[in-house]
This record gives sequence, C-alpha cells and structure tokens, in this order.
Amino acid sequence: MKSLVSLLSALLAVPFVSASAAAKPVSLVELSADPIPLTEAVLKRGTLPVRVSLGFDKAMLLNLAPAKQLGLKPFPIIGKFKIRNSQIPGGEAIIRGNLINVDVGGTGRQKLPTVWIDKDVVPPPQAGVVSVMAFDAQRVRVRNVQGAAGGRTYAVQRAGKNDAEMKWKLGRDSVYVVFDFTSEATILNARAASILEREGLVRRSGRVGLWSPLPALTLPVELLRPTAGATMMGIPLMQPAARITSTRAKELDARAAEGIAGEQEDDPDAIVVTAEKEKQGGRRPWMLIGRDVLRFCSTVELDRSGAQWLLTCNFPSA
Repeated sequence: MKSLVSLLSALLAVPFVSASAAAKPVSLVELSADPIPLTEAVLKRGTLPVRVSLGFDKAMLLNLAPAKQLGLKPFPIIGKFKIRNSQIPGGEAIIRGNLINVDVGGTGRQKLPTVWIDKDVVPPPQAGVVSVMAFDAQRVRVRNVQGAAGGRTYAVQRAGKNDAEMKWKLGRDSVYVVFDFTSEATILNARAASILEREGLVRRSGRVGLWSPLPALTLPVELLRPTAGATMMGIPLMQPAARITSTRAKELDARAAEGIAGEQEDDPDAIVVTAEKEKQGGRRPWMLIGRDVLRFCSTVELDRSGAQWLLTCNFPSA
C-alpha cells in the first residue's frame, strides 16, 4: 500500500500551496480506535468515512465505488496505470489518482495525493483509508478503546519528519517499521525476518498462519517465536509472523495452506534475497507492528515536530 501512494506522490509532484499550508496547523487531533481509528474526509462533492492508517505517508486510498460516485477524475496521462502486485486480489489492478482538495478530520482543506483502485482497499461502509500524516495538526493522538491502562510512555523516532515509518538499524541492515491497527499480528517480509533471525531476535516455528492485508486476499505466513527480551527500538516483539510462499506453506502445513488465495511464488515479499540483489531493486526489509502489540497501548501519538511516535503502553512482564 505504501509503495502505491509513494509512486503516485512522485508522479503528481507539482508546486502547490494549499489553504491549510498558509494557516497554522491545529495543535491536537484526537481519534478513537475500536479497534481501527476512523475519521471523515470532506471532498467537494461529499463526505467519506475512512479508516486512518499509521503505516504510510501523506495520501489517501479509496475504493472505486465512492470515487466514481463523487466523480473523481484521474490526472491526465500519468494518473491512470496498471500495477501488478501479489498483495492485490487477482494479482493486478487499475490505479487512478490525482491531487484532490480534501479536508481530513476538520483540520483544513489541502491538496492530497489520492488513489482509487478497482479493488476494495477496505470493506464497506468505509470508503477508503487516509494516512495519519494527512491531518494538518502538530499532534494526532489515537486512543485505543481496547488498550491496556497504565504503563509507561515509549518514544520511538521516525525515519524523518514527514515519514510515518521508522528505520530500525540491525547490524549491517535496516528494517523499515510501521504501526498498523488493521493487522491482528505483527508481519515481516521474508528479508526482514531473515535479518531478525540472524540477529537472534526470533526463531522459526514451522507453523503456518494466514494474513489478510486487503478484502478478498489471504496470504500465508510462518509464525515466529521471539527470543526472551526481544524488542524493536524498545517495543516488545509479541506474535510476529513472516511472509512465505504458497509452496513453503504447503511444505509446512498442507491443511493450513488450503485457505490461501492465489499464487505467490514470485512474490518478492515472500522470498529471501541476498543483500546484493536487494540493492538491485528488490523488496527492502519491512515490518508492520499490529494489534498483538498495540492492544497493550492506551494511546499511540504522532508527534510531528519531534519526528517521533509516542506510545503509552502497559506490556506484560517477561
């Protein structure tokens, strides 16, 4: 998902000063997650209920139906293209996009890179998903309705002031990490899992699980066992799992593999590649931290000026 919006943002990079850019950002936006944070995106022709993602940079992704209902038009020539990706139902989709005038959560109108896809990115009644970075606010605090009370505050540095992700240095490699309320578990691609295994933070279990990043799409994962005291920049690893191919899933557990949709044998996220191949354009190591960890946090806060995430969490004792 992050790669899609990054591509569109690059294609549509044009000089622009929005109305909200000239105004002072609001100090604080507060959202509730039960279990996923929600807000409204106000466009010229209507208001859309959308999920809020902590996992990608400033942009919005919409299902095709609400985009058509509002009469959104793609940017000429470069605003429509086909993409092939194993994390899309059917393996490919038609992507349309433009810079759209949007007010996210009542923080003021701005031109926002917006993508709509001919596959649902979220189940209705939500119309899409917007980045937490799209709020024109100094801080965005997500209160987790189901989160554990008490605990302490963890400050985790983001990769940059305008980045949602964190850059976790492990030995000679870096793993790019995001928080994600939509995922029940912490998920790593194969390259990231290999790095964590090399550093002694996780061990393979040989057990297969299933992960559904989008509606109508189920992908195989191998459950990992964190070693005692393993953390990501101070945040404990709880129930991580690594992307694997369908063939590998069937080798580990034929019965569990029956629920997998489609073929992922050429999926770069499920195949461990060498560092040299990685430099030649392969998947970079990524990890999303899901509700297996975030359920122990009462708040997760974007601190824009401090380029950090602030999490108030009460993790169980080791």
